[in-house]
Amino acid sequence: MGGITLQFNPARMVSSGAKVDKATIAKRPCFLCEKNRPEVQIVKPFDEEFEILINPFPILPIHFTIPSRTHQLQKIKQSYAKIHRLLELYPEFMVFYNGPKCGASAPDHLHLQAGSKGLLPIQQQWKQLANHLETWVSYGEGEQIALVKDFVFPAIVLQSKSEAIHCAMFNRLYDALPMQQDDIEPMMNIVAWKEEDAYVSVVFPRRKHRPTCYSAEGKAQYMISPGALDMGGLLILPRQEDFDRLTKTKVLEIMSEIILTPTQIDEVKKKIVLGVKGQL
Repeated sequence: MGGITLQFNPARMVSSGAKVDKATIAKRPCFLCEKNRPEVQIVKPFDEEFEILINPFPILPIHFTIPSRTHQLQKIKQSYAKIHRLLELYPEFMVFYNGPKCGASAPDHLHLQAGSKGLLPIQQQWKQLANHLETWVSYGEGEQIALVKDFVFPAIVLQSKSEAIHCAMFNRLYDALPMQQDDIEPMMNIVAWKEEDAYVSVVFPRRKHRPTCYSAEGKAQYMISPGALDMGGLLILPRQEDFDRLTKTKVLEIMSEIILTPTQIDEVKKKIVLGVKGQL
């Protein structure tokens, strides 16, 4: 599909079809909290704040969920450094993040995910994409905040070689992204991996949780609830009928509802270049 790969994965209906409204979340036990996990769940400690679990409904050949040890809202800013530390320890994997209204099926419990590197179209195309980046802010040789110009969905990349620079760039981007009323953080997905001696973190800014087709009826309905892997070009489809009838034109039409417009991207660029905080 030219930058988009479709994956039919009926097991992901649990995630794609998850109700994440406040009332539903309040009624159900949190499945990421230790006391509510199945007895067979294998746990690997990561540090004092996070641990690593095997994802029971994998998208990738190797797929982990990395929840906080404490029950707290899905909000990345204070824990962004964990992405860098995970990649430093496990460079063979990628790490990704779904915002609370951007594909997270547990928006009430802070968590990251990790898994097989190199399967997403954006990673497969990265060497070519990296040659055509539009640099917004440079921090040193090979370290920058830049626009990914030629990928199918708008994306902003942070390239760094140290944790301090990595986090400084993310904070600058975070403060420049649009914040919608009543949200706890700017809408975004993140896909990060290590590329030789550099850390690459691709941020997909969003403006909507799910496209209109998700709640439509009849043939107008497509069960598409995009998360980080979808934004990276691997579109997860839990229903066979959607897998069979989707075209690239239809995908772009659907996804255009949830991504930032070119005008909004320009506003983000201005704030990053000028170092100005505030809402768009």
